[in-house]
Amino acid sequence: MSKSQDTSQPTTRSGLTAKAIRQAIVRIEKGRPKIIEPGRKLSIQSVAEEAGVSRATIHNNHPGLAERIREAGNKVVRTQRDEKNNELKELRAKYTELRIEYRQARELNRDMASEMASLIAENQRLRAIVENEKVVGFPSKKP
Repeated sequence: MSKSQDTSQPTTRSGLTAKAIRQAIVRIEKGRPKIIEPGRKLSIQSVAEEAGVSRATIHNNHPGLAERIREAGNKVVRTQRDEKNNELKELRAKYTELRIEYRQARELNRDMASEMASLIAENQRLRAIVENEKVVGFPSKKP
C-alpha cells in the first residue's frame, strides 16, 4: 500500500492539525482535556488552546470542524435551555396548583367568617333573652 492510499495516518501539516483539533474536541467533550482546565465549555477558543492552534486556523483552514464545535456547543446550550424550560413548566404547574389551593382556602375562610358572624349574633340574642328579668329557666331533668 502506498502513502497516498493510507488514510489512517495524516501526512500533511493540515491533516495533522485537523487530527489534533478532532482529538481536542473529543477530550473536551469527555471532560478530560490535557491543557485547559476540566469543565470548560466546548468552544472554538477552548479547542484552539487544547489543540495548540489559533482560532483563525480553525476558522480559516478547518471550517467543517469549526461548524462541528459550534453545533456541539449549541447542543449544550439547547440541553441547558430545555432543562430550564422543564423546570419552569414544573414551577408553573405547582404555582397553578397553589393558586387553586389558595382560592379554596379563601372561600373556606369566607364561609367560616360568615358562620362565625351568625353564631355571634345568635349568642348575643340568647344572652339578651337570658339576662331579661322576665325569663325563667326550666329546671333540668337529671336522669
